Amino acid sequence: MREDIEDIRKRIEKIDNEILRMMANRTAAAVEMGKRKASDSLPLRAPDVEEKVIGRYVSKAKEFGMSEDSASTIARLLIHESIEQQGLIPRPAKSKRMLIIGGNGKMGQWLCRFFASRGHKIKIYDTTENIKYPCEKDLKQGVLEAEVVIIAVPISYTPKILEEVLSYNTSALIFDVSSVKTPSAEILKKGGKIAEVCSVHPMFGPETNSIIDENVVICNCGSYSAVDKAEELFDGANITKTDLDEHDKLMAYVLGLSHATNIAFFETLNRSGKSYSELSRVASTTFKDQVETSHNVVSDNAQLYYEIQNLNPYEQEVLSSLVDSVNTIKDAARKNNKDAFTKMMNEGKEYFGGN
Repeated sequence: MREDIEDIRKRIEKIDNEILRMMANRTAAAVEMGKRKASDSLPLRAPDVEEKVIGRYVSKAKEFGMSEDSASTIARLLIHESIEQQGLIPRPAKSKRMLIIGGNGKMGQWLCRFFASRGHKIKIYDTTENIKYPCEKDLKQGVLEAEVVIIAVPISYTPKILEEVLSYNTSALIFDVSSVKTPSAEILKKGGKIAEVCSVHPMFGPETNSIIDENVVICNCGSYSAVDKAEELFDGANITKTDLDEHDKLMAYVLGLSHATNIAFFETLNRSGKSYSELSRVASTTFKDQVETSHNVVSDNAQLYYEIQNLNPYEQEVLSSLVDSVNTIKDAARKNNKDAFTKMMNEGKEYFGGN
């Protein structure tokens, strides 16, 4: 007798429940592994092991009638969940007393939550109270009692705060999380010669739930031990180390250019005379994707985005290049220059790896 659709759906549901049960069992085993890592002070991530797990899934894909891409995606999701759960296991031997200056700001609050979840002892220095974390009234006392001092204030305020922190001659690890480093560069370099100072840039916003597979840039300001200690604190992220002087050159493209492109997109729409509802009714996939990204930009911190454009000395050159690129597109279309347009598209494809 042939199964009807409802019977098949019930059978699929039963299989789904079994999959979830097995996933929970796998996560429980991963947590046990995480406890061992914590007790032995081992890193969260083991890239070689992760690649072997993914390879094992991919090699089994054909055997079970699955695509290799699907098997790889499932393996990565399971690895992500395992590492995320392992990251929540406190490591008492590595617990630090942390002072987060600007801890009531959006990024400051993210740092509080993240480091508290990893077993660190958090204090905040800010202009307002916090109901969850204790607040330090005396900056000097807070700095001298801390083992780690994190500066999470607006870019334009960072140099002054950094200079004051350094004046207390603390033995703590010190780093800022600014998106632009030039305003603080000389102070950071000076600090790197006399203290454990580096500069960190989490390449994500405060809405991020997990650090796993997120990018974090750590800039060397002269203290290699500071870089190593900061890297350990952000265990689980994709860490890139770079010289301080290189940071803003990279960010002019990664942040400044991408922000400017999205701002130009929604500013052009705003000037079009067409309502968003009118355009959305005929939206293409590309338009929808661009709108989603631009909406995230326009919903973010305008002061931060302004400072990224205003305080990065390399930004004007990048924006000029953007204008030149737009003019190249405009000229190719206006002059019926199909070859120039095609050449640009092909070069772009090659830049991104030829796919």
